[in-house]
Amino acid sequence: MKRMIGLLEKAVYALCALLIALLLGMVLTQTLCRNLFRFAFVQVEELCILMLAWLTFLAAAYSLRRMGHVAVDFFFNKMPRKARYWLNIATILLLMALMAFLAWHGFGLSMRQMRTPLAITRIPRGYMFLAAPVSSVLMLLFLADSLVDCLGQNAITGVVIDTGEQIDAELQNGKKLADEVLNAPAEKEG
Repeated sequence: MKRMIGLLEKAVYALCALLIALLLGMVLTQTLCRNLFRFAFVQVEELCILMLAWLTFLAAAYSLRRMGHVAVDFFFNKMPRKARYWLNIATILLLMALMAFLAWHGFGLSMRQMRTPLAITRIPRGYMFLAAPVSSVLMLLFLADSLVDCLGQNAITGVVIDTGEQIDAELQNGKKLADEVLNAPAEKEG
């Protein structure tokens, strides 16, 4: 299961990168055509909206997997280890219930919207709404993996972690990178 989740995570990351590149290219083309040649591709705007919906939800799933969502962990870090462990499990279970609800109702909504086409491209509107349930299922899988890790290792891993050591390591890496970037031009000149 770990290998499948890892491949799924990489696929979501690659799809997000592809959507960002396509979105950037289409918006840039639309802007240049509109400002330089005084015409616009009307289909591009609808396609960009569709891609942005998918990008938003897929990026949320990827961020959940990488524990990249903003979390206020001041009180969490002040709790005893056992309380943090149980709070983490409760958080994962609550998020799993929320994602199951969103997947179920989002799928129903997207199927009802399949009969309504977008105005210009005539693509069924349901494809835009389908981003929410698909990403919810991805989040469910990622959360299930986090729950297995948390229960199996009897450790505080999952959705509410960022230890002081991790933060310190990130700050040190950031300082090293800043020093390299700021000192690189000075070395070339000298």
